Amino acid sequence: MSANRQRSDRIASSDHPVLILSEDAVVAALLGGLVETLGYQVQFARPPESPEDSLRRLKPRICLVSSDDPAVARSEFLGRAAMRGVCVVIFGTAEALEHVRKVAIDHNLDTLLMPPELDDLEEVLQRANAG
Repeated sequence: MSANRQRSDRIASSDHPVLILSEDAVVAALLGGLVETLGYQVQFARPPESPEDSLRRLKPRICLVSSDDPAVARSEFLGRAAMRGVCVVIFGTAEALEHVRKVAIDHNLDTLLMPPELDDLEEVLQRANAG
């Protein structure tokens, strides 16, 4: 059995999409492609839609947030996401993640180093989906 087939067999299907919030459309699209290979449905914000409006519209179970996006990698947004039951994962380069380390710790959030290894991405998504 192929590795991709084994991965798709292990993933629980979800009625809720994975929302990716990033000001960099290329990064968001590339990350979205990887997430889709793991069997998840991916959605993106519709500019000029606010991150909060995206959460209300899509009702995601998981939200991948760019550590470089000041509108979403802050305590207020993360608190509102938690109140809606959304599991947030902050992604970015090692340097960018260092800048949001305290916020991630304070909100007990997973982080994802970019570019991600497929196995690391799968593990983070599975933890978020189970949480």
